[in-house]
Amino acid sequence: MSTIHKNPTVGTPSFGSRIRRGVLRFLLRSWAGLLLIILLSLAILTAYQMWRGGLVVTLSLLSQFVTNLILIAAVLVVRHLVKLWQSGAIRDMLLEGLMQGQTTIKSTMEDARGALASLSKDVKEDLQEMMGGKAASTIPVPAPSRCPSCNRPIRVGANFCDGCGAALTRTCPECGRVLSAQARFCDACGAPLGQEK
Repeated sequence: MSTIHKNPTVGTPSFGSRIRRGVLRFLLRSWAGLLLIILLSLAILTAYQMWRGGLVVTLSLLSQFVTNLILIAAVLVVRHLVKLWQSGAIRDMLLEGLMQGQTTIKSTMEDARGALASLSKDVKEDLQEMMGGKAASTIPVPAPSRCPSCNRPIRVGANFCDGCGAALTRTCPECGRVLSAQARFCDACGAPLGQEK
């Protein structure tokens, strides 16, 4: 009877591939740390060269040194944002901002409604005051510039023609609104006005 021996190395990764995967995993996890080490080394080297080189060298290396510092700050900010993203804090901040925005919009809309209602009331009161206390339904309709019966010129605000005595306005028997003499129905309540008298 023959026995089959299983090779323990089949199906398991080799030592070299495990090392490569470990290095790759390390690089993916600590990319910011590696970048910071490289950028700090460059910044320190540039600062040393500036210190040793004198004014001319310092001025020529100053932009490189400032660029290294800016890149270090950018890597730190990006690393912090990545950590916030992974922890879900950014999502929570965005949701909280959206909720605050919705609350602000709702309260602003309510304030606007109140302001419009107040403005409407103020305009109505001012209009009534300008019309001498008369309600809007009793404001006279401007008379035609000529009498429809005799074609004589008519004074503004007249209710009857001073030449033939014809009525220039009518009053609705239902709501009391002043209308033109030719109106057949009230434009406020829709009541029929009947024949002209």
